Amino acid sequence: MSNFTSFLKSKALLLFMTVALAGAITAIIILSIMLGKAGGKTRALKIENSQLASQVTNLSAASRTGEKVDDQEFFRRDFVSHKDGIPDSYLLIPPKQQPHSNKYTLIVYLHGMGSNYLEPYVVAKKTPIAPSIREAFPSAVIASLNYRKSNAWGNDLALADINQNIAEISYAYPLDSIVIIGTSMGGSVALNYPAVAPDSIKNKIRGVVSVEGTGDLAELFRKTKVDVVRLGVAEAMGGAPEQTPESYRKASLLQHLDQLPKELSFAIVSAKRDKTVPPVLQKDVAAALEKSGFRCKLTEIDLDHEFPEPQIYVEAIKFVVQNR
Repeated sequence: MSNFTSFLKSKALLLFMTVALAGAITAIIILSIMLGKAGGKTRALKIENSQLASQVTNLSAASRTGEKVDDQEFFRRDFVSHKDGIPDSYLLIPPKQQPHSNKYTLIVYLHGMGSNYLEPYVVAKKTPIAPSIREAFPSAVIASLNYRKSNAWGNDLALADINQNIAEISYAYPLDSIVIIGTSMGGSVALNYPAVAPDSIKNKIRGVVSVEGTGDLAELFRKTKVDVVRLGVAEAMGGAPEQTPESYRKASLLQHLDQLPKELSFAIVSAKRDKTVPPVLQKDVAAALEKSGFRCKLTEIDLDHEFPEPQIYVEAIKFVVQNR
């Protein structure tokens, strides 16, 4: 009787383990299918980033005036932040041809929140931005900066890295002028940067292209319909506007227009259906700049918060580099 009972218990245990295993396998299959559907786009973007990153090589030596331009379209440049010793990278795109004056224009691209320095080469469902800019301005140097990666909003650490990167590039390429461009978070930092840059850089900045940005981070915090953006700004600024007002003031162009070089030109691009960085914020910037006497062009596009076509960036850069 005892042996028979043991036999039944063993059979019951085996049956339970089989059912449990089958259930676990079924759950894994269902979960995999769900994740496959939900994460397809994310995986595709990660694969695209990985493929791009695998093509990026370290810049072995800085180009010098008079040397033949390398055929490689872009290089990754690694550095260690002078501010706090954190290692990081940026993308350097050398000119396709030598400028006649042997002086270069540097076009600095600043990415949006949640992105990185690969952004101008990886734009979902759109033509990448950087190749179009390079084709339109073949003698310009283009740099896409990480400036503390996904969530910086122009805080002190981000500004320090931008300063360091531009200074380093200027040692390799004698710079005649600088154009700062950016999208979303990058567009906001691009607006403010000429006001807070060191004089050695500020005096060479000729134009700013801001796509879907803001000149007032406190107003963005209050008016955005996207909680992730509100939380991201608060994280970068060390709290809400009422908690750290000085951080918001320092990172917002409209709080210190008087610190801008008067010869600057601005191209502001505003998306009419934008709920992330509402179009009123771009209109406020354009109105304030024009009132202060700056050359400024506001372009409105019928989009939500997304990348416009590369030609929008190209035309905006052409506007800001034109002579007055």
